[in-house]
Amino acid sequence: MSQEAADTDLAGIAVELYALLPKDFTAARNERAKELGKTDKELSKQVRGLPKPSTAAWLVNMLAAHRRDEIDGIIGLGAAMREAQDELDPQQLRELSDQRHRLLAAIAKQGRKLAKELGHPVSETIAADVEQTLRAAMADPAAAAAVASGLLTDSLSSNGLDPVELDGKVAVPEAIGEAPPTAPKTKQKPVDELAKRRTERAARTDREKQRRAEEAERRRQKAQADVDKAARRLAETEAGEQEAEAEVEQISVKRDELAAELAELKSRTRTLERSITAVDTEAAAAEDRLEEATRSAAEARRGLQRARKALEDQD
Repeated sequence: MSQEAADTDLAGIAVELYALLPKDFTAARNERAKELGKTDKELSKQVRGLPKPSTAAWLVNMLAAHRRDEIDGIIGLGAAMREAQDELDPQQLRELSDQRHRLLAAIAKQGRKLAKELGHPVSETIAADVEQTLRAAMADPAAAAAVASGLLTDSLSSNGLDPVELDGKVAVPEAIGEAPPTAPKTKQKPVDELAKRRTERAARTDREKQRRAEEAERRRQKAQADVDKAARRLAETEAGEQEAEAEVEQISVKRDELAAELAELKSRTRTLERSITAVDTEAAAAEDRLEEATRSAAEARRGLQRARKALEDQD
């Protein structure tokens, strides 16, 4: 197998492994390496050497896989900002910086929500590392390619000036391409030829500036479209979240009302039970008095009969 084919196979395997939950990564990697050891020991060794991603890197990889539009929006906006910096356009830079702030905050929130949906919630600290990594992707095209690859092993950072450090941060560096080679130095030319070259170079520079300006405008428009799309999606999800919160609040209020009504009914029931007990006591006493009165009446009737008989006997 050629080195290029091996790298391609390794990248494909890495994409599968880095799409797993962190808790499942090590076992799955080792099992895959074990299987490959039967047919390709070199590739097996490379797979076994794939490092487990940090939690922040894992979440960035998941965003690249499940929230691709938002990641593309981040990368597109970063390209537009770098172009604006090259063109020294302060107005556009301010506008794009505001968009960057809003978009980064939105995608960091989306990241925590996605992690929860995938069964691996993350802390605010991890979300901050994710935002820092995406900010680095906006500052450096190589970092942007690393983020888009879904093969990060660790979070990234940028000081806004130097290239982002990617050494050891991408599982398969070959999967994100290489930097273009440096142009070779040329020998000294005669003065006339140098003047001609300078003229041609100036013309090429003008054409290149025009091309870059047109390309920057296209990237800016694409970035704006991506930002608008991401903003609409965020607005829709936030609206859904607000509706769900309102529904939960409404149900909670209804539950509290029913609970209060139930408590009132229980209190009323206890009062009625006490009243029934009192009436039962009064009824028992009344029955005792009735029984006594019945005995007294019977005794009086017998006394009356005796008195009548005594009167008859005297006659």
